[in-house]
Amino acid sequence: MSLLDDYAEYQSTSVHRFNDAAQGSSGSFTGIANGVSAVASDADGFITTTLDAEDAPIFSLDTVQFQVPNKIISLSVSNDILVLVIEGAKVLRIKLQEAHNIVEADIPLSPSSLRACSAFLDPTGRHLLLSTPQGENFYYYEGWDSAKPLSKFKSMEITAVAWNNKAWSTVGLPASSTTRTILFGTHDGKIYETELRPGNGDAKAKRCDLPVKCVAELPVRERVTGIAMEPFPARRKQHLVLIATGTRLYQVIGAAADLESRSNDRVAVFESMLREGLVAPNFQEIPGMPGPGALAIYHCEARVNGKSAAVATDFAWLTSMGVFFGKLSFDVQEANDSVVGNASLLPYPAPASTDGAVEQPSSLALTEFHILLQYSDRVCALNMLNSKLAFEQSHSGHGEQLEGLLVDESKRTCWLFSAGNIYELVVTDEDRDVWEIYLQRRQFDSALERCYNDAQRDVVLRAQAEHYFSAGDFVRSAECFALTSVSFEEAVLRFIALKDNRVLKSYIVSKLRTLRRQDRIQVALLVTWLVEIYLSMLGAVDARIASLAVGDSGEASDAGSGSPLGKQASGVLANGSGRAPSPLEVAGELEKTELRTELYSLVEEFKSYVNPGTVYQLAESHGNRGFWLHYASLRGDYERVVEYWMEKEDYVRAIEVLGHYGTPEAFYRYSPLLMSAEPEALVEILMRQPDLTPNKLIPALMRNEEGSLGGRPNQAIRYLRFCIQKQMCRDPVVYNYYLMLLIRESRDDDESELMSFLTTYGKDMLYDPDYALRMCKRYGRIQSCVHLYSLLKLYEDAVDLALKQGDIELAQIHAERPQDDDKLCKKLWLNIAQHVIKSSEPASVVMELVRRSNRLGVEDILPFFPDFTCVDDFKDDICVALEDYEMQIQELRGEMDEATRTAETMQRDMTSLKNRFAVLNAEETCQICALPLWTRQFYHSFHGDCLTRRVVGACNRVQRRRIHELQSQNVEIAKMRRQLRLNPLLARAAGGAAAARESDEQLEQQLRRAKQQLDALVAGECVLCGEAMIKSVAEPFIEIGDQGEEGSWAI
Repeated sequence: MSLLDDYAEYQSTSVHRFNDAAQGSSGSFTGIANGVSAVASDADGFITTTLDAEDAPIFSLDTVQFQVPNKIISLSVSNDILVLVIEGAKVLRIKLQEAHNIVEADIPLSPSSLRACSAFLDPTGRHLLLSTPQGENFYYYEGWDSAKPLSKFKSMEITAVAWNNKAWSTVGLPASSTTRTILFGTHDGKIYETELRPGNGDAKAKRCDLPVKCVAELPVRERVTGIAMEPFPARRKQHLVLIATGTRLYQVIGAAADLESRSNDRVAVFESMLREGLVAPNFQEIPGMPGPGALAIYHCEARVNGKSAAVATDFAWLTSMGVFFGKLSFDVQEANDSVVGNASLLPYPAPASTDGAVEQPSSLALTEFHILLQYSDRVCALNMLNSKLAFEQSHSGHGEQLEGLLVDESKRTCWLFSAGNIYELVVTDEDRDVWEIYLQRRQFDSALERCYNDAQRDVVLRAQAEHYFSAGDFVRSAECFALTSVSFEEAVLRFIALKDNRVLKSYIVSKLRTLRRQDRIQVALLVTWLVEIYLSMLGAVDARIASLAVGDSGEASDAGSGSPLGKQASGVLANGSGRAPSPLEVAGELEKTELRTELYSLVEEFKSYVNPGTVYQLAESHGNRGFWLHYASLRGDYERVVEYWMEKEDYVRAIEVLGHYGTPEAFYRYSPLLMSAEPEALVEILMRQPDLTPNKLIPALMRNEEGSLGGRPNQAIRYLRFCIQKQMCRDPVVYNYYLMLLIRESRDDDESELMSFLTTYGKDMLYDPDYALRMCKRYGRIQSCVHLYSLLKLYEDAVDLALKQGDIELAQIHAERPQDDDKLCKKLWLNIAQHVIKSSEPASVVMELVRRSNRLGVEDILPFFPDFTCVDDFKDDICVALEDYEMQIQELRGEMDEATRTAETMQRDMTSLKNRFAVLNAEETCQICALPLWTRQFYHSFHGDCLTRRVVGACNRVQRRRIHELQSQNVEIAKMRRQLRLNPLLARAAGGAAAARESDEQLEQQLRRAKQQLDALVAGECVLCGEAMIKSVAEPFIEIGDQGEEGSWAI
């Protein structure tokens, strides 16, 4: 189905039939509406019948069922827009995406005078240039009702136009409406420059004034049959202009003037370039009679400076002897260079008629791989790759001649027309057979690019593999065979027979790349085989290098090279004789490096597929310790690597591996031996491992003790100091061991480091002080022992030890330690003083000691002096002490007098407090019950019984029980007194009046005491502002039992 049919079918649900649309269009179109009729169909005026896409040939000619109202004079197509010039001086413009909407415009000529006209449509489909053989030229822009005459173009018959490709691309159209600078040729061999600007004339104006200038004339005044202007993709100003005539094809290369730098429209852009290029022109001439001269350019989409653009790649030119075609290459630099490459002249195909006469085509067009030729009675397509006729269809049976062939480059569609019909040359899968042509020409890469399916690719790859095999290029052949369907066994047997591991390796590597990762067994087998092949090749290279190295019996360096854990190969063979390596040896080293790199990449990529034990066995069987080490490090099996270097007694290398990849367990395991061999290097690594537990390394650190006794610094102390100070270790075991090392390593005359540790970390006591004290005694660290005694609060032992060593200053320091126990401090100072006196020190020394202590007096030390000691040396001190005592006595006496006066004052205040009273108003009421206060006994401003009830409700259970007991006791005592007074017989029976009085007094005293106790409980504080009221803040307003009260507050 043609594009017109596709668009019509797409619009069938939303538009009317074509004739209905024509009748409903503008008034200018109504005049010819009766001449347009729709053919009966299910589409909107455009129908065709074609084959299914799968069975359709590459080329098929479909008739567009569109009945043209008048004879077609010219047709142009661009950007999916068809423009027809028909008799009657009309222009029909059809947007194929809106095929039902046909726009008509007039050409300002008499209908009878327009018999021939050339139409040139720009790539955007907006600008239309019309030219008649009489030199009448017109310009039409989309949306205009009529074309505008070009007054400055008078008497020019425009025969070819070169549009400016910078104004459009295959991806998008420019936002502006101008064509930018264009070139056109005329019948008399002149080249003009202009720029189509619809803004220069009003749409309703009768004429359009566009600038035009003749920029060049051909050396031979021939009709210009074709012209193209192509910018160089990589250079903005550089341009190629191709000019075709009936006998010549001119090439002009040069730099155009900068459009932005032009001062006005009179300055031509291409004038200088064309005039200079045509002085000594570069052209291709075909002798004989002039040919049709039509020129066609094919553009393909490419990336230019990061943007998509249309770049010319092929050209074709109709000559009298055939089609001259070739490639366009824009790599040339000079003006006289040629851009034409791989050009050839293809004779015109003979027609299928019996007479065999060769006719020249009228026009041509280019597709990606074919040259389309249009004759008056047929159309054919020539394959540019093999120069064969790919398609031919006769049109002689239609009773009309074909008038033209056009290509819409933006949509890649081909169109033909006659006087009464429009045809579409449908191209289906143009490149479907291209791969076979490339294959026949042995252009295998190009053939692979054009394959449609895997079967075609397999054919090409097989042919390519056999070609390389026959040519002796076995490596490339192996790579190709791996991509084909040839069985693995067949291919492997062919390459094994060659006895060349390089070829076999290439095949297996390429085959491996074709497998899926899910095919684990096949991948594992191939990778294992490749490992064995690589190791064999490395061994062969080593043997070859060893044979070349005359007199060199040294060990090959492959055992450590290439691995991140081993020694890197120098790249230059070193031998014992010191001679320079030969070129063959250097080449062997480079080959070995390349093979090793490939092997390491292979096992790294497929390490999860192969069996580690198998790989280790292969490496050991070939004696390749370098690969063995690399594979172990790749798998993270670093303990194997460490053990390897330890077996080699290369402990520094083992420590490096352990530092980079070792786990804490590996450090605990290997550190004892490494500590004995390289303690400094090991400690450097240990200090970089934050995850280690220091106490688990103590067995290893103990291995360094023998080395430290030999005069070397103890690295265990260094590491433990780092753990304590930097890592903030809090393990008592670490502290105890570190302290033991410090005690043992300290010199007798220098305990500074040990004392610094005890001073800094003594308060935390993370070590065992008893153990530390024993070790200090064992090694005679007296100063540290004294410090530890103080830390243990054994101050007397500390002072005694210091005095025993004769260190009076140290004893004085520790005598001040028990600052919260003055008695003990004084005792310690007395011990020091006694020691000094017994040491027969001068009295002045003793007195200085007394003054420094601030705790001793002369009287404290006098008992320590002998009985007949002369006191003259400290007589003054004794006098001063007596004066101080006298002053202290006076101060004490004054304090006693002040205390006596204070006690008397307090006694007076207490006595007066008992007589304190307050005046109450006669209307005063109880603060609890609000009844008159005077009606019964009261306290403060409360009735006695009201106050008691309030206090009983607020106090605790014990106080409540005590109040009830006192109340009952008061009632009982009052009752007894009442009975004693009212019953004189009882009084006499009790022993007379005196006894009765005595009993009454006792009861009164008991009653008074009970009331006092009751008053203390009830009236001890105000119930409104006392402590009980404060405590009641936490109690709820409504008690648990008052449910009725709680309900009354509900909302």
